[in-house]
Amino acid sequence: MKVQEEMRNGEISLEKYVITKTLTKAPEQYPDAKNQPHVQVALRLKQNGYSTGCSAGDTVPYIICCQQAASSGSAGIAERARHPDELTRDSGGWMIDIDYYLSQQIHPVVSRLCASIQGTSPARLADCLGLDSTKFQQKTVESVTKDSSGTLLSVMDDDERYNGCEPLQLSCPSCSCSFECPPVSSLCLNLRSGMPADIQAEAQPGNNFWRKMCCPRCPEDNDNSRISPAMLSNQVKRQAEKFQSMYYKGLMMCDDEMCKYTTCSLTLRVLGDSERGTVCPNYPRCNGRLIRQYTEADLYRQLSYFCHILDALRCFEKLDKSARIQFEKELAQVRLQTDAALSTVQKIRDRCAYGWVKLKDLSISV
Repeated sequence: MKVQEEMRNGEISLEKYVITKTLTKAPEQYPDAKNQPHVQVALRLKQNGYSTGCSAGDTVPYIICCQQAASSGSAGIAERARHPDELTRDSGGWMIDIDYYLSQQIHPVVSRLCASIQGTSPARLADCLGLDSTKFQQKTVESVTKDSSGTLLSVMDDDERYNGCEPLQLSCPSCSCSFECPPVSSLCLNLRSGMPADIQAEAQPGNNFWRKMCCPRCPEDNDNSRISPAMLSNQVKRQAEKFQSMYYKGLMMCDDEMCKYTTCSLTLRVLGDSERGTVCPNYPRCNGRLIRQYTEADLYRQLSYFCHILDALRCFEKLDKSARIQFEKELAQVRLQTDAALSTVQKIRDRCAYGWVKLKDLSISV
């Protein structure tokens, strides 16, 4: 980008880097003065005999700098804040921290503005700004899985729709080991392939689970490793409640890749057009916004994934009519094992308001 080239070549005027903040009280009265850049600058001005810019109500200008012999960000932001006069009069080995302004002032704003543009990502924009893109890496599926658009989800197949969901972990009653429960659809794929059951079990041991309902790590003749329908239902219910608890914790995370501040508390401060409760507590050191770490869409999708894993009837209905006769008997046996667990997780999911539309909210009285 042209802007980063101009900044690194010293073509941007000093005034463009100035950050201003007002002192709400005398700088000596701040309990966290070491973490406030404008307070540190005011204390230094006062020590040098300045009468303005160091009293309650004064606006303090400062620039974030770094020492020429040290790497960017080697010290705290407050320690590296300098008054513009300090740089012009006697730099003392200090220079403008270009990486700070690119990563903290420019990159977050550009990322939010370009978030809806296809083909862009925080890492790609960081690379254009000459920053280390590895610090801004995000999962490529995150933007899709976080999208709560019903239209987008409706055109996806099951593999795409549930990409990123946590697997259903079952615990063996005999050896207490945990193993991943395969979806019922995996059994249909194996049956459709025409492979003998013993070869299928050797190729993919987990898919043999639905035939015997036993822990794949225990010997086949160990009856104590069998998971009953009641056990399956209880374990599914326990995991569904774990994700419910995760949602109700209400964790919020800053969307600034360099901050990632996480909290359950909300600040009531409002800045510009931001919604109340979304301002990062690290402001003004961070200009990011707090976003829900685990949303109602995430919870609903996770519960729907559990339903997808256990829904033998839907798996049967997706088969071609000519193939249903071949699989009907085997899937009927699987349904006896999964129906109770499926009903349990469906009831939990149906209590989520996210999956319902209130007609009264769509109509108005005349």
